[in-house]
Amino acid sequence: MTLQPASGARDLNPQQVRKNHLIASKLSSLYQLWGYERISPPHIERLDTLTAAGGISNNEILKIVSDEPLGLRPEITASIIRAASTRFNEYERPLRFWSAETSFKCNQSIDGGIDIEESFQSGVELIGTKAINAEIELLSLLIESLEVIEIDQKYKMTLLIGNTYLLELILSSFDSTKIDQIKKILCDLDYIALTTLDVKEEQRMFIKTIMNMRGKPEKVLTNLQNIYGSNSYIDKLKELFTIIEPLAKEKGIEVQLDPTLGTKYKLYSGLTFSLVSSSTSAPVTIAKGGRYDDLVKKFSSSAQNCYGIGFSISVDKVRELVSTSKEKLVNNVKVLIAYKQSVNLYKALKQQKELHRKGIISVISHEPLKTNDETDQLLKSNRCNKIEWID
Repeated sequence: MTLQPASGARDLNPQQVRKNHLIASKLSSLYQLWGYERISPPHIERLDTLTAAGGISNNEILKIVSDEPLGLRPEITASIIRAASTRFNEYERPLRFWSAETSFKCNQSIDGGIDIEESFQSGVELIGTKAINAEIELLSLLIESLEVIEIDQKYKMTLLIGNTYLLELILSSFDSTKIDQIKKILCDLDYIALTTLDVKEEQRMFIKTIMNMRGKPEKVLTNLQNIYGSNSYIDKLKELFTIIEPLAKEKGIEVQLDPTLGTKYKLYSGLTFSLVSSSTSAPVTIAKGGRYDDLVKKFSSSAQNCYGIGFSISVDKVRELVSTSKEKLVNNVKVLIAYKQSVNLYKALKQQKELHRKGIISVISHEPLKTNDETDQLLKSNRCNKIEWID
């Protein structure tokens, strides 16, 4: 018998599970205050749903052996859009859904095998609204989410915002045969690949200028306007930043505009965003999202209200950034209820019920305790920090 979990999978200890539950619970309460309703799509879907109409590579999906082409979901959005376009098709728009679910990604390991990346995510989807107010609502909710989950203040937070149409505008000035290569260089910020790119030196310097353009939204938009002139995407972004920047600043979040912001999955058409936290080793992306109108159109049988935007928060990554000191203050008492005679077990059960009514964690000794050594060992093995004796 193999005793190790599948490659890439992991066991969570009780403390990690408890913190995951606490984070997800706080987020769900916030989502509901904003009018979002819970939805729980299946873990297993047909492959044509999971590939999100070509937005997700078939190789990244963990396949299920069955008579139908099925797999485990690598993300939640496609499943929710599929449900919105079928079971909830008759519901009036907008639809506001939230979920807290596990997803499974299939990664290629160094030795050519398969690594399973299991992640617990919490997020929302707003379906059926085209107005820029939808973007403002989602980003405002994301900013407020940081406050309720109480990430340790030592971690600096940065909200990166991009737009796929801005990236298309930038790429439109290059030779079509080089567009895919240039796009990868821009999205990956790959300065090394830029040095070997077969373009004129003038174009190489221009690409480098674009790569270095990430920063204060007002400055970046002005630079883009100077290059490409005014357009509706730049105007809408200006409107968005006038509202989002002050909200983020109140929470200590830096906002940056990144015209080359890319995403792993080709789901988005329009606004994209990532929430990045500093850490002791490297930056960690704890949330990401964007507008996916084209995806809604591909799933929908009607051309009306085919709009959608959403985000997901990686609870597993957030868990490592939440202050442990605050967690220890909650339910820090765990009581061992002990007795010396078996006849007192009934009294012990009544005492446990009373402690539970008060919200105090308590466990009962399974055997009568006779010696101090037995008592000390039982306190340790049950991870209790207080004892109550039943006479």
